[in-house]
Amino acid sequence: NHKTSRRHIMSSFNLTYDGFADAIITNAIVVSDKEQNDVGCFPPHFYTDCAAWDTGAQFTLISPRIVEKLHLTPYREGGIMGIGGKKTVKTYKIAIGLPNGILIHDVEVYCSDLDDYDMLIGMDIITMTDFCITNADLRTKFSFRIPSEGGLDF
Repeated sequence: NHKTSRRHIMSSFNLTYDGFADAIITNAIVVSDKEQNDVGCFPPHFYTDCAAWDTGAQFTLISPRIVEKLHLTPYREGGIMGIGGKKTVKTYKIAIGLPNGILIHDVEVYCSDLDDYDMLIGMDIITMTDFCITNADLRTKFSFRIPSEGGLDF
């Protein structure tokens, strides 16, 4: 039950890689979802060019670096399953700014060491979108739009 902000219009984002992409990497902004006291001031945020879209991740993950920079307060603890097995980690409530300018509020994210990325955007966010990857003409093309238009017939 995430809320999005940006004038209730559909917004999309497209990205093309020369050759086949090993991973889909975009920018993103992380904002603490706490109420901000300073009206008119942009809240503390973390901008990254290293947000990977991961269809194999059930939930969105952020690195400890983001938690430290934004002084996030833990929300609860939750279990995640990775290559090394299951582990218990802290979760946080944040807002995520996607490359198309949409801000998704009230996202519970898990904090874990992410070797090459600041964030893994998981299926909790991806399923809110129409998400497409194609590999025609030796190029990977990635696009998403939010909100999903649904109603696709296969």
